[in-house]
Amino acid sequence: MLNKIRSLKIPSLALFSFLAGCVNGFLGTGGGIILIYMLSFFTKNNKKDNFAAALCVTVPMSLVALYSYARGGAVDFALGGVLWLPCALGGLLGAFLVDKLRLPWLNAIFAVLVIYSGTCMIFR
Repeated sequence: MLNKIRSLKIPSLALFSFLAGCVNGFLGTGGGIILIYMLSFFTKNNKKDNFAAALCVTVPMSLVALYSYARGGAVDFALGGVLWLPCALGGLLGAFLVDKLRLPWLNAIFAVLVIYSGTCMIFR
């Protein structure tokens, strides 16, 4: 996958990556979605590889944003402690299922989640 990315224009990757970081820091989520779209546009990777690459970048991006929020006193670590284990188990199940589902199902699930999230953001 790295060979496919090396042939791309680095400024474009840097711009989209910066945008993903800004969105993730500003909204607390969403940077990974931008990364998935970026990788889908700039590479010929399959969706599963793009999801995995976005996850690889989302973890450190989220940790940096978490640090910034925590410095400002905006993090409820007790609530995070309650949510951590179920989220981790859900992540394991999701990673297992991504290998079992066919690409059309992954595309449909991803599209429904993006549309649902956008609708909730607009009307709440």
